[in-house]
Amino acid sequence: MSSARRIGDVILAVDGVSLAFGGVRALQGVSFDVREHEVRAIIGPNGAGKSSMLNVLNGVYHPQEGKISFRSYEFRDMDSRRAAKLGIARTFQNIALFKGMTVLDNLMTGR
Repeated sequence: MSSARRIGDVILAVDGVSLAFGGVRALQGVSFDVREHEVRAIIGPNGAGKSSMLNVLNGVYHPQEGKISFRSYEFRDMDSRRAAKLGIARTFQNIALFKGMTVLDNLMTGR
């Protein structure tokens, strides 16, 4: 029996998100969906907007345009505390992991 999970319903929907800092456009019309059990990656060169997108999803930044919904909950002006309560969190690249801790425990130190 396979242990692979079947890709499910959309749990995160990003539609037309734009973010600017003064005259600098960090994100312009970004749209994507993430389905339950699906793994996605955000890749790109420095300055491409990867961290800005994650900060929008975490409620650190607030986009000027577009909408985001998580598990059918549409949020505007989400703050990071509310995002965490909904289960939206991030971790930072850290090549010095804590010895003696599982991968999950290392990830959970960022929550």
